Amino acid sequence: MATREFLKIMKLARSGDALAQQKIGHIYMLGDVGVPKNSQNALLWLEKASVSIGFNEEISNFVADHLELTINLSSTQAPFAWKCLLLAAKAGHTRARWLIAQAISQFAPQTNQISETPITALAFAQMSEKNWSDAGGLESFFSLAHRYLEELADLSSFDEQTSAKKLLAQCLQDGRLGTLDVDRSKKIIASLATQSNDLGLSSLLSLGFSFNQGVDASLVPALKMHLPSLLNNKKRQQEHLPIYWAAWQQLQNVDALEIAAELGHIPAQLALGLRLAKLDTNTHEVTINTKSEKEKNKEEDRKTGIRINTDTESKTNSGNARLKRAVYWLKLAANQGERDAWYALGLINRMPQYSGYSAEDSDLFFDKAADLGHPQAQYRKGAALWRKRAQLSEAVEGLQASYWVWHASQQGVTEAQELLSKIMESHPNPKKNEWHALASAVTQAMIESSHRFTGEILLMCHRVIVANQLNLSKAELLLTNIAAIQHEHGAVVDIRSELPRSTPRLILIETLEQRKALMMASKAFANAELSNSLDEGNLRQRRYRLEKLMEMVQAK
Repeated sequence: MATREFLKIMKLARSGDALAQQKIGHIYMLGDVGVPKNSQNALLWLEKASVSIGFNEEISNFVADHLELTINLSSTQAPFAWKCLLLAAKAGHTRARWLIAQAISQFAPQTNQISETPITALAFAQMSEKNWSDAGGLESFFSLAHRYLEELADLSSFDEQTSAKKLLAQCLQDGRLGTLDVDRSKKIIASLATQSNDLGLSSLLSLGFSFNQGVDASLVPALKMHLPSLLNNKKRQQEHLPIYWAAWQQLQNVDALEIAAELGHIPAQLALGLRLAKLDTNTHEVTINTKSEKEKNKEEDRKTGIRINTDTESKTNSGNARLKRAVYWLKLAANQGERDAWYALGLINRMPQYSGYSAEDSDLFFDKAADLGHPQAQYRKGAALWRKRAQLSEAVEGLQASYWVWHASQQGVTEAQELLSKIMESHPNPKKNEWHALASAVTQAMIESSHRFTGEILLMCHRVIVANQLNLSKAELLLTNIAAIQHEHGAVVDIRSELPRSTPRLILIETLEQRKALMMASKAFANAELSNSLDEGNLRQRRYRLEKLMEMVQAK
């Protein structure tokens, strides 16, 4: 209940006494016996007092000293509070400048959204466009707020200097105040992160470094400082996951790696599984721990991209229990689409010391890794299919093997390139092929007088061009199904339906000219089929058209 003295002052204030109005404003702002704090009422009475006695420095400094940004002011009270802050800040009031900087950074547009939400300035949330326009325009305060932040961040006597530095870093990070300087922002945050408190930890997290790129080297000291307390904290928090992962990448801290894996970070689960299994993905040779296994898989496992360590520590620590733990983590990563995890599982299932040894499961895991694009797994699968080609039911022998080996060779696997040369033919230079002269003449004639080539003669032109690019025989030129010859990795030439004694051929498509020739030919045959004019006749008729074409272009 309000005191008698307060009621007397209130009576004078209502009668228009400016000093009483100012006194009531002070009481409401600070609170008193029987009178709770009420910033809205305080500003209301202080504004009335300023109308009577003028807008003076005492009132503006008082508002700057005690105003809280977290209160919600109405659209009529907020402009008066803003006016007080501007006057006090102009006179050098430190807290007024701090409040202005916080408020403007809240409402300034962000060019690059950052992860951490800036300080909420509810006190001026109700300011309308007209209110800001009357105050000089919101944009006009950007440079002012930035200047205040720079000054406060360098002011050692300012109690909230650290908070000012953090806000300055955020503004430089996203350029909301008109100045974008990401490098300087990182340097400020890095200096804040070295503080051994919650602000230092939050500063380290606020940089938002990615899991794949790791933490910047300048933050390693801060990482070392905060890591022990995080490891000792039994309550693991998801928001600390970047620090745990960075601690493994930069400091090789195994405890941090295990925590990151437990928190569900897929690269951490993969790294932990590989570490437990003593697998190393940075080398190109595979070494099996036992001599018999070496001999058994010498050709199959050579240079597959993951090496099994063979030193003393590996022999003592790579037992069945350790491998089972590795399989647990690798399966978690593999089920999230991590191809390296599937490949590692395939290797583990071929280790004789693993109780779950299974060649079938190993092949299954290699197949899944290959499907996800793992180069060594693709090579393994292709090589296995090539070895078993006689047992497979394929339209063209080696077609499946060539597909996977080609994919592996495209990713730089040397062995795949060598094997591919045995499976598929290579004819990248059409000038060395027997149809080069005719194909060149046909191409030139089609450019100069395309109207001469229609119907079946046009289709024969495309047959000649394709035959030259792929170095086909005369029978293959005449009988190959051009529309179905092209596959993703090469051309399949099979005319056994017409000539049963012929041998199918797999030809690499290596050049742009080859692919262009096949594409144009396929388009021409498709158009002919749509127009119901696709009737090339039998072998004799096709041979006659080829001879006629040679006469038309005067080629021998």
